[in-house]
Amino acid sequence: MDRENQHKVPFVDALEDYCRCHMVPFHTPGHKLGCGASVYQKELFGSALDRDLGLMYALDDLFRPEGPLREAMQLAADLYGAGRTFFSVNGTTACVEAMILAVCRRGDEIILPREAHRSVMNGLVLSGAVPVYMESRFAAVQQISLGPDLDGLKRAVKAHPGARAVLVTYPTYDGVAIQLEEMVRYAHAQGLYVLVDEAHGAHLPFQAAFPKEALVCGADCVAQSTHKLAGSLTQTSMLHCARAFPLTDKIAAAMALVQSTSPQYWFLASLDSARRQLALDGERLTGRALALARQLRHELNLISGICSFGREIMDYSTVGGFDETKITIDFSGLGLDGREAERLLRRERVEVEMTAGSHVLALITIGDSEASTAALLKACRRIASSHSVCAVERSTEPPLPIPQVCVSPQEAWNAEVETVPLTQALGRVSAEAISFYPPGIPVVGLGEKITAACLEYIARKMTAGYRPNGAAGGLLPTVRVLCL
Repeated sequence: MDRENQHKVPFVDALEDYCRCHMVPFHTPGHKLGCGASVYQKELFGSALDRDLGLMYALDDLFRPEGPLREAMQLAADLYGAGRTFFSVNGTTACVEAMILAVCRRGDEIILPREAHRSVMNGLVLSGAVPVYMESRFAAVQQISLGPDLDGLKRAVKAHPGARAVLVTYPTYDGVAIQLEEMVRYAHAQGLYVLVDEAHGAHLPFQAAFPKEALVCGADCVAQSTHKLAGSLTQTSMLHCARAFPLTDKIAAAMALVQSTSPQYWFLASLDSARRQLALDGERLTGRALALARQLRHELNLISGICSFGREIMDYSTVGGFDETKITIDFSGLGLDGREAERLLRRERVEVEMTAGSHVLALITIGDSEASTAALLKACRRIASSHSVCAVERSTEPPLPIPQVCVSPQEAWNAEVETVPLTQALGRVSAEAISFYPPGIPVVGLGEKITAACLEYIARKMTAGYRPNGAAGGLLPTVRVLCL
């Protein structure tokens, strides 16, 4: 990394220079630098409305960058060790879709774990690729997925020797990192491209205690949610290509296909600004977050009835690393499941990222402080003080059903469909991807058979208070299926 160059924020500077020109706008957006904005928008955004511009050529074109945007993305590539980096204003969803579109053609097989975000299903619909699922490991005690391992990848490749690529999630929502390096070596030896959904990994390069970043492990393409943990605005992400990756031009074309032609300049400037902050101060900021997480986890484990696993998760042979800033808090010792714990935490004015089984997930980031972690700790102590420690059976997180692919997601998308009651859908082929958020992993995907295990999983999640996502029938009185 060229640290001297990393002081620059070329797109931020260009945006501010343009605003100082005080141009009279006869272009979109229609609010004309805030003059026509609603009272609410003016109060909310203030002078930021001056920077809500619609002329791509006035500064640079996201899809044909030649000036400050190109330099900003080159600086991001330098920071992360990429051959080429692309900015996304449509989140990591667009990045994942673009990776699949660039690498896979209609009919190509792509090897996946079931624990893949629904954006992967979107990419399959767009590209026409066919999913091949490899087995993942599940930690019964901690009630979390450990992801796939090398043996599972080998079995999938043996069964599908013509596969084009493998896509994995690294690390998982819970901070668990698979043994990516050895899986990449094997995949490359078999002629497979390796695509990585590293949505929760933009901060990984800045602490040795974190799992190795996917590019260092040899991945070809890596999608990162810069907004999730690295300080940019929500909906902003980056897509990194390895230096030797031969399809970067196809990636560029795919990114143009899946993103808005009216990219928000605030978003692009936030990526440029967040990149500089990470380059110049990332080690200190992530170090503080790591220290806060370690102290919080220690204090949580002193509360009777509450526990939070740490680096001992690496005792599982398939786990290659662990991001300690992911705090999974188990309330089963208090007789609470994750949904109940979440509701009680909200009463204490604490909002968590995710619930599952008997636990909730809290993220500690560069935006946290001793005050914020103290608030979470205080809330957990108050909950524990009002509940007796008990030895009840924990609320188990049901395992994801084993998918049975009948037709490709693209075929299912284009097929004639009908709507049937969920109770009559057993054995039918789904025409929609049904998931529960977060983490957005499909219970059943487009083109997959609705099995008894799928119906049981859906029933258990809804009984526990989770709301389904992706079904046209809303709360699933009905489901769309392929016509017989």
